[in-house]
Order: sequence, then C-alpha cells, then structure tokens
Amino acid sequence: MPDKISKFIDSLDSKMRVRLKKKLNELKQNPFAMPGVKKLVNCGRSTYRLRLGKIRIIFVVNNGSIEIIDIDFRGNIY
Repeated sequence: MPDKISKFIDSLDSKMRVRLKKKLNELKQNPFAMPGVKKLVNCGRSTYRLRLGKIRIIFVVNNGSIEIIDIDFRGNIY
C-alpha cells in the first residue's frame, strides 16, 4: 500500500479505521457485489470507486486482482 494511503488510514479514528479495513476485506472477496461501487467515467476501462460515508476508495480491477489506487475524503479525491 502506498505511503499516502497508510498515512490516511492511520489518521482516522479507531472506529472508522475498523470500518474501512472491514470494507477493504469485503472488496477483496467480490468488488462488484458490494453496494456503493460505481464505475468511474473517463478514468480507464476498469477503474471504480467504493463509497464509505465521506470516504472514497479508488481501485482498479486487473484480471481478477484488485489494486487500491487512492483512499481519501470525497472533497480531496476527485
């Protein structure tokens, strides 16, 4: 995980950190079965976002594997 993402996760309070880690584990299992996942327009063929309250998780799906691109608050990520 890039340093920026690690720093962002560390800056969250413990309750939100637990929620985020739970969502990331669910994302690994099946990213398209989760509510809040939406394909991003004009960002590539397989770029998606996951909404978790005010936090957005940007990820790419390549041959069944998931790569987290960025995690940040809504106003800072788009």
